[in-house]
Amino acid sequence: MSSNTRPSNSKSSTNPVPQKIYFYSKHKAYASFSNFSNHPVYFDGKKYPTSEHLFHAFKFMEHRPDLAEHIRTYSDKPRDALFQARQHRSEQRKDWFDVNVEKMDIVLYHKFTQHKALKQELLDTGDAELIEDSNVDSFWGIGANKDGRNELGKALMRLRAQLRQDDSLGTVA
Repeated sequence: MSSNTRPSNSKSSTNPVPQKIYFYSKHKAYASFSNFSNHPVYFDGKKYPTSEHLFHAFKFMEHRPDLAEHIRTYSDKPRDALFQARQHRSEQRKDWFDVNVEKMDIVLYHKFTQHKALKQELLDTGDAELIEDSNVDSFWGIGANKDGRNELGKALMRLRAQLRQDDSLGTVA
């Protein structure tokens, strides 16, 4: 069993979905749930190398499209998108901390609906709690003390519920 999952209480002879799924490392299961995964995202007619790029571009898209474009095109590496956004933090939209979770929901929707295998992987997690096991981020992940907010995991669980609802209604995602 992967070190980032814990078994469920199910007595099924098939491989049960764990009650909790931890993701973060690109070398472990569910690495594709990270915004650093190598899955391009198309938004508003433009290709973003990763969902991390799109997320940080949202900080500038409406009022500084030049910076949003810089983040999109500077490098294919997601860490570079993060660092470029940090370098221009004083220019990010003033209400960023009021809208960042909403923007993450948009980013994840586009990522998971544009990559069918990712969508299926997310749906296959059943009702497991999804946890970003980042030791450096206690907002999007659980942080070093393991008591962080886990907002990325929560966003993925919201998306999973939305995708299920869309599928049950016959809505194409």
